[in-house]
Amino acid sequence: MERRSFLLAALAAGSAAAAPRVVLAGPTTLDAQATRTGPGALRVEWTATAGAAAIYVSSDPDSPREFMRQLKSSAAGGRAELPLASTPRPYLLVNTSAGETRVAERLLPLQGGRNFRDLGGYRTADGRQVRWGKIFRSGVMSQLTPGDMAYLSRIGVRSICDLRSPEERRTEPSAFLTAEYAEVAAFDYDMNSSMAPMLKARTRSEAVDAFADSYVEFLDMLTPHYTDLFARLVRRDGPLALNCSAGKDRTGVGSALILSVLGVPRETVVADYGLTQVYTPPAYYKKLMASGASSSGMTPEMAEAFRRMPVEVLDVLMGSDPEVMRRVLARLDRDHGGPVEVAKARFGLTDAKIATLRATYLV
Repeated sequence: MERRSFLLAALAAGSAAAAPRVVLAGPTTLDAQATRTGPGALRVEWTATAGAAAIYVSSDPDSPREFMRQLKSSAAGGRAELPLASTPRPYLLVNTSAGETRVAERLLPLQGGRNFRDLGGYRTADGRQVRWGKIFRSGVMSQLTPGDMAYLSRIGVRSICDLRSPEERRTEPSAFLTAEYAEVAAFDYDMNSSMAPMLKARTRSEAVDAFADSYVEFLDMLTPHYTDLFARLVRRDGPLALNCSAGKDRTGVGSALILSVLGVPRETVVADYGLTQVYTPPAYYKKLMASGASSSGMTPEMAEAFRRMPVEVLDVLMGSDPEVMRRVLARLDRDHGGPVEVAKARFGLTDAKIATLRATYLV
């Protein structure tokens, strides 16, 4: 089954294995997504019941409609195939009689990227939309090619929040360390203690609980990282990308905090977390682990411990089961009043700074 069909089927079934398309609520918004189908081809899909669509494109994610190039004047059937290359990055505006929305490829077309994707496009509870091209999340960046780096330079990425441990950064240095147009921020810590509970899990339920426990521990372990991350966002020090090794755990918590602070609904936050196992499924990491590749993001000792785990436990730890993030956020609700309150109590945010973030990163 091709990826598009899988994603749409998962949406219809409410599958936990894949996150749904961006669900845009309200009478003046659309449900839409853009998927690259070839080097010079982009498919855009929207709610067919919204009727025919006029489609516009620009390399500027915030371009007003009057400054965008019209590609289609009346595309019908909820789908259009567009002759668009990945460079310059195309940002689309889909307009119908039922409303309009901006959309772009979520996963960036990078040869050496891992799970490098845009946090734009999600709707907030009050109907606004996270701006495209401003905040990105990613896995390890050590294998980005010169072409990838040129692409990221063109879309303006200039601030990198590297959430990895010193050992990870030493064995796989970020490609951005030598990029003149970007700054890499990183802090030292010991990650071994956060892994211990996960290594004891023997069932899927125990693994989900252990993973959720470790994610909550990230709030203490990565306090300097998340504090710096939000400070950079408040200063508009971007476009910005946050990353770890897989781009799903430490980055997943950081992304969940960002989206929550911006006012994105809980299930959308959970769905974004779940997208990692669509783009980099557990089988991908099992293969890396079996090959002994350093890019698995694990020390040899960790890899050996993971090899001895029951399959159902390993699938949770190598994946991004939405239930993990759901439990994390529920615990933050129970113990701290929710992720927004955590961000205010621990990571330097205030009501005024949150208002600044929403004014900056929502449209």
